[in-house]
Amino acid sequence: MSSFLSSVKSETTKLLTLRSTLIYFILLGGSLGGPVFLYLLLSETPLKVDFSDVGIGGMIALMICIVFGASTTAGEISTKMHAQAFLTQQSRWNWLAARGLVASVFVVFTLALAMALTVLMIVIWPGATFVGEQNNTVWSLLIGGPAFTLLALGTAALLRSRVAGIGVPLVWMLVVEPLISLGGEKFDILKKLSDVMPANTINEIQRYYTLEGYGALMEDAHTPAFYLTVLAVWVVVLLILGFYRNWRADVR
Repeated sequence: MSSFLSSVKSETTKLLTLRSTLIYFILLGGSLGGPVFLYLLLSETPLKVDFSDVGIGGMIALMICIVFGASTTAGEISTKMHAQAFLTQQSRWNWLAARGLVASVFVVFTLALAMALTVLMIVIWPGATFVGEQNNTVWSLLIGGPAFTLLALGTAALLRSRVAGIGVPLVWMLVVEPLISLGGEKFDILKKLSDVMPANTINEIQRYYTLEGYGALMEDAHTPAFYLTVLAVWVVVLLILGFYRNWRADVR
């Protein structure tokens, strides 16, 4: 346990001293606050804004979480810095587990701070009124952010390449899943397959509560618990594969 805590301390120090951390902090915060700022600026007043509007840039934030999780992990591997950690730690899993924990905490803190500052901006904006509704957007992003970070971390540890670690999750999120979803309109098997894909889980959770509010839920609509389970399974599977590759791979 003390070895793991030392690993967490080491990864925290490393994260806080890297210039790239500040860049990711700004990008994550800007991905939420920026779209809302433009929305307020371009909308006519008086204007009512709720938490669903705060999450306008949620999918952009999740993509940045993917880049952050994959890039920082694969970067350590490509420069052999993880090998230095292996020399001072009792087990290989300590490095990857500590990195995952520290990265997740960083993402949750940044997203929470960004949403809080965005709400503050709305409250003080002339002609805008903040209505505390659709708060599912808040917790879904606070869950989705670290989950997507860990997905990317596991993928990067498995593929051991910065380009592949970033590219594969993003291509899957932006190309493969939309094609499966599109095919699901005609083929039942693709519809069932799209229901257990990870990238769109957060959108489906938010969509569920929105449609529930309007009384327009489909008969075959899945609950948020279903999509959270799907996301959790993907995270666990990719982390297991990543930890296994990290354990078995040659570091030379």
